[in-house]
Amino acid sequence: MSLTGTQDYDRKYLLSMPGLCKLACLLCSFVGILCIICGPVRVSNFRGSFYLAVVTIGFVATGCLLLARYLRLWQRQFCRCDPTLWSLAVHSSLALAYFTASGLVLSLDIGAYTAAAFFGLTAFCINGLEAYGNYRRSRQREVATQTI
Repeated sequence: MSLTGTQDYDRKYLLSMPGLCKLACLLCSFVGILCIICGPVRVSNFRGSFYLAVVTIGFVATGCLLLARYLRLWQRQFCRCDPTLWSLAVHSSLALAYFTASGLVLSLDIGAYTAAAFFGLTAFCINGLEAYGNYRRSRQREVATQTI
């Protein structure tokens, strides 16, 4: 490795709006997991287990997207894959899953589950905004490449 070569990671991505959104979503997911695990109800109930499964999948998927963008894997490894459309699919799926899981745990009316639902709905909003941003970027690219 030479010191004058290109960097293997994108330092500016973590300070950009998509990077900060992913970090906030990771934080909300982690706190939501803690709320369910530390709650007074056994984790073996369906609503708590479903919420934990969704939030864990969301945490891993968001972490993978963050690392892929931070380490520039899209440019180096996945040249044929469109990162905007991939992110659109992942974020819209996560938004729907977070909304469903948060609604389920909110219906139990337990303090820890209500807090978990708050963090789940916050992650839902972040993922929804990320999906909308990716949708707009993909539409702008399609309009820019159309010929009259």
